[in-house]
Amino acid sequence: MTVQTNIADLVGANPGVLANLVLAKYRVNNSLISSGVAVTGPEVELLMSGGAQVQRLNFVNKVDTTAFNHSSDDFDEKGATGKITAEPYQALRIDANWGWAYTDLVKIITKYDIKSGTLAGAIPMYWSEVGENMAVASMKGALAKATTLTSGVVTDAFNPDAFIDAAATMDDPRAQKTLFVSRKTYAKLQKLQRNDFIAPSAANLNIGRFEGYNLIITEAFGDNKSVVATEGALVFATGVTPGLIPMEIIRDGNAGNGGGGEILRTRMSLVAGHPQGFSYTGPLKPSLVQLATASNWTKVAQDQFIGIRAVNHAA
Repeated sequence: MTVQTNIADLVGANPGVLANLVLAKYRVNNSLISSGVAVTGPEVELLMSGGAQVQRLNFVNKVDTTAFNHSSDDFDEKGATGKITAEPYQALRIDANWGWAYTDLVKIITKYDIKSGTLAGAIPMYWSEVGENMAVASMKGALAKATTLTSGVVTDAFNPDAFIDAAATMDDPRAQKTLFVSRKTYAKLQKLQRNDFIAPSAANLNIGRFEGYNLIITEAFGDNKSVVATEGALVFATGVTPGLIPMEIIRDGNAGNGGGGEILRTRMSLVAGHPQGFSYTGPLKPSLVQLATASNWTKVAQDQFIGIRAVNHAA
């Protein structure tokens, strides 16, 4: 009799334990999080507690630093005070899932985790790529909505100094920046080999560097556009909303023409890279194309306080 491997043999732990490992490794391996572009906090984490998929968050405005009090020894003299203001915006939580049959699992293990042969490395990488795709699509939609955040034209000669000029229009040009570039644009940066160039293969968490900028390679923006993002430009949250089972093995006796089969179903809820300063106003279950559509976003903050910029240049 042939001895066959089943999904339980690949998991190496029960699905509940594996789900916790997936969430932890997702956050460690996600390049948006590692670069500092995406940040989380108590407010956005509340979206993981359930409720409506679109919920209100607040974008805190810059505090006025031109006013202050001179201290006095007069007890009756009262110091003036200011206030912290915020602009509300609507953030979207996407409740997603995917399932793999046994044969598919073998393929993703080979792609992501060939050394250890376990799903604890493969599935987080899957969700990491899904989340990054959502974030990039959201940035595309926000940039399409606010055209003032884009500089240059596609006939401009490629010049990395344009990234510095774009960053100078943000509230704090000193903050850590990340560049989203295509493979072709990345090759141009490689050829320049200026002061500080580190290839992703030589960097921690596979994020390269160019003159103080983190580098993320993506084909989403094409060869004629690169994007500069400051730390905290995107908000994120991950988890599973209450009542959902994050991972389970499902046996289907009818699969294989009645021979039976198994599927590993994994679930993840994501606020995947929502651009701060924008409200999401589109459908509740958007495709990547819909996330990248300008009409599904509303700009609620001044350009100065939005942390993404696009630079057009020749391919």
